[in-house]
Amino acid sequence: MPANLPPTYYKLKHQHEAAKTDEERLSLLEEMLRITPKHKGSEKVLSDIRHRIAKHKRGPSEKEGKGASKRSNSEHIPKQGAGQIVLIGPPNGGKSQILSNFTNAKIEVSPTPYTTTMPAVGMLRYENIQFQLIDTPSIMLDFISSTVLTLTRNADLVLPIVSLASDNLLDDLDMVVAFLKEADCDTPENGHLVVANQLDATGAEERLEILKEFYDETFQIHPISAETGAGKETLSQAIYTELDILRVYPKAPGKATERDDPIVLLTGSTVLDAAMELHKDFAEFRFARIWGPQWHDGQSVSRNDVVYDGDVVEFICS
Repeated sequence: MPANLPPTYYKLKHQHEAAKTDEERLSLLEEMLRITPKHKGSEKVLSDIRHRIAKHKRGPSEKEGKGASKRSNSEHIPKQGAGQIVLIGPPNGGKSQILSNFTNAKIEVSPTPYTTTMPAVGMLRYENIQFQLIDTPSIMLDFISSTVLTLTRNADLVLPIVSLASDNLLDDLDMVVAFLKEADCDTPENGHLVVANQLDATGAEERLEILKEFYDETFQIHPISAETGAGKETLSQAIYTELDILRVYPKAPGKATERDDPIVLLTGSTVLDAAMELHKDFAEFRFARIWGPQWHDGQSVSRNDVVYDGDVVEFICS
């Protein structure tokens, strides 16, 4: 279901991104929460806003004490690409191998548990866009770093990673889900993606069948091999779908359409949203024309018309 966010939401979003103080950011977030429609399609947006508001109101915890703000800043990774995807899971699930082999990241990959002590970032290309993948320190029953907690709460999507080389993969997945619930994050229920890595391991097919027997109706289980690349394209497509985004292509008047650098928007966004994402000055466009399967080619559209994946939009500003 589309989010159908009002144009005012995106204006507030841009103001929030440009805000200089925490008080201003909090005020804008509260206004974004107030005007966002409350329905199934907007659940992800509402959840993200509520988490951000809670983070502002909570502030540094007493346990963190002096210097907590500095640590919090070091745990923040600016978002890039079409979505920030955080990889979480137990030791030896292959998170680092996924980042190393599926992206441009140059990181240490080792069979030794707990090799990853700090987050690492790489960009996963999918067609003409990229997703930002973040490898995180492993989680355990008795310890989860504040870094993993912060990144998980701020991510656009969290990908639990379990290993098809491990006989404990069911317990590992249960631990990850419990962590997400404890962290007050969106839990991987109702079709959320779960990555079953190391499809190339001995006995992987049998373990995959066990995993599906228990969880196939609860999760979207995506078997992959970070070693061989098997399942990479299918997973990338699933990430695109799960993020609930679309691509719109701006067209300069009198010129051919270029499809190398699309505007990425949430599903349900409007022509005005596309204009503002292209550049804030385009918000005052005089009129727009659109091409796509849902339209007559070159059809004039209003600011509030909803755009669809693959649409080409031409803005006339003068």
